[in-house]
Amino acid sequence: EIDLCLRLKNRGYSVAYCPESVVYHVGGGTLQTGSPFKTLLNFRNNLALIVKNHHSSPLIPKVLVRMVLDGVKGLEALLKGRFSETAAILRAHGQFYHRLPKLLKQRRNEQKARMEPNENGLYKGSLLWNFFVLKNRQFSQFKPGVPIKDL
Repeated sequence: EIDLCLRLKNRGYSVAYCPESVVYHVGGGTLQTGSPFKTLLNFRNNLALIVKNHHSSPLIPKVLVRMVLDGVKGLEALLKGRFSETAAILRAHGQFYHRLPKLLKQRRNEQKARMEPNENGLYKGSLLWNFFVLKNRQFSQFKPGVPIKDL
């Protein structure tokens, strides 16, 4: 859903939601929290999402920041003895490198289709700062703080 929403916003569309709706999401329930395969998919797909959809600032610094954060998470898992999690993160990066030519082609196609992006509703603060430092666990608690563009 995030990939689709970013592509729509990059084409100038608005994205909305109906707060009264109820959604039953089967996808997250098929792989348990802590599953190495789920970890692989989450880390690999997040890198792919950045490459395909973030166009407002240079790509390489964004990807490098994400990879450093992935490395920190992998190191934490290693130090806590969660070796399969560390291995999943390494495999995710390997698959990302393997798929990078295809992702860059998709990025070029997305850039061609890009219109005046609709940045309404995009969070301008640091999600990491709010979650890990300020310990906010619900988005409604997040404060924009110092904007960190597109991280």
